[in-house]
Amino acid sequence: MDDSNELAIEIFSGTLWECQLVVSMLHDIEIESYLINSVFSTYAFMPTRAEQTRVMISSHDKIKAQKIIEEYYSNLQNDNH
Repeated sequence: MDDSNELAIEIFSGTLWECQLVVSMLHDIEIESYLINSVFSTYAFMPTRAEQTRVMISSHDKIKAQKIIEEYYSNLQNDNH
């Protein structure tokens, strides 16, 4: 397989907590991902500074990951009603 067209893309952004949840969901369906712009201090993460954390994945996993993200948002909306 030729991976020359594979790029890292942002699939989700939000608070550190939300992004870690999304990473966990993606891991469950065997999509590798990582966080960028997460801020940690010596003692613990600082939620006020950890906003705008982004979840990055391979461009080859985009469609599969988008379905998981859409399901996540759908469940959030259903819980709020």
